[in-house]
Amino acid sequence: MKRFWGGITTFILFLMLTQVSWILAQEKDEILAKVGNEVITRLDFETRLKSLTPLAQKALKDPEKKKQLLDNMVKARLFVLEGEIRGLTGKPDIQAGLKMQRDDFITQEYVRAYIEKKGEISDEEAENFYNTNPEIKEQEYLKVSQIVVDKEGEAKEILERLKKGENFRKLVKERSIDSASKKTDGELEWFERGRGEKEFEEVLLKVEKGGISDIVKANGRYYILKLEDRRIAPKPPYLKIKDEIVKNLNYKKISELAEKEIEELKKKINVETFYEKLRAEGK
Repeated sequence: MKRFWGGITTFILFLMLTQVSWILAQEKDEILAKVGNEVITRLDFETRLKSLTPLAQKALKDPEKKKQLLDNMVKARLFVLEGEIRGLTGKPDIQAGLKMQRDDFITQEYVRAYIEKKGEISDEEAENFYNTNPEIKEQEYLKVSQIVVDKEGEAKEILERLKKGENFRKLVKERSIDSASKKTDGELEWFERGRGEKEFEEVLLKVEKGGISDIVKANGRYYILKLEDRRIAPKPPYLKIKDEIVKNLNYKKISELAEKEIEELKKKINVETFYEKLRAEGK
């Protein structure tokens, strides 16, 4: 059953949900199959096809694959018709599932039909976001090594030895208790300034490339850091990230418009929500 597009159950719900549209469409749409008194139209087939992943859609350009999809739709419809005869559609959990599918399906179509177009982003909006957003900037990355110990006195001793010229990596192997970074001679992955541990960030501001930090206490341990390297990644060119900016702004704008639409609908349609019953769940 799992071969029926990731789960025949979900698709059965989809078929039941759109049964009315099948009946309405059969008079004006090309019929591809008949199952009992019902038909599967080209509209049904194309709708199912569009619901698949792009990779699956590409594979279904093969006529044989299209036949398989139609066969699977017939099999699913057989289950639906027999399920109706056996009273499955009257089960409360099936009714709840159909209601959920209906809500999702119509909500998506409502947003597409009445809100999506209003969320289009102009070139001016996208470029203004690029120029004014503080997150879009050159980025500094740091490469750091560390020695980690449990006691402050031990950290002070190690720091003194480092100041006298002892090798940092040698002391990592001898004294550091962090097993993960010890395997790399104390070396950590590159990280972006501003996204590391706050305590580390503050002390590293005072360290030059190749320099050793003062002792840092964090997470109940004591750290000595060495700034191995730093590099600057320039601000990305506008055209390189324009599509991403448009996508994010579009999503944000549609979300805001949808919320505004919901508030307007609440003025027309009475809504009562009994949150206290959620707290009583399971009692």
